[in-house]
Amino acid sequence: MDKEEILAKSREENRDRDFVEAEVLNHANSIALSVSLTICALVSTLHAIFRNSVDYAVWIVQFGILSTVMLVKFAKLRRRHELFLGLLYAGFSVFFFALYLHLELGVF
Repeated sequence: MDKEEILAKSREENRDRDFVEAEVLNHANSIALSVSLTICALVSTLHAIFRNSVDYAVWIVQFGILSTVMLVKFAKLRRRHELFLGLLYAGFSVFFFALYLHLELGVF
């Protein structure tokens, strides 16, 4: 393959992609995850202050979101640390779900 063939193939692969939009979306997702973590911490703290207990439901959702992000990144990029974090976050989500069922709903 010569230089022109490589450039033509690269142009064909990237024809309908907007890299600026993809970078902005990536940055927005990063900020959204940080804000959601802050909101969960605030709601959980307020719940602990005014209700004298921890609100496990917000942490179920937060860790569910984080595990989904990491597992999708792993599926696309095949980086092992993202698989590890995705499984870790999923484990936290299941843990908080079990606490929610036990302490809030009295299921078991």
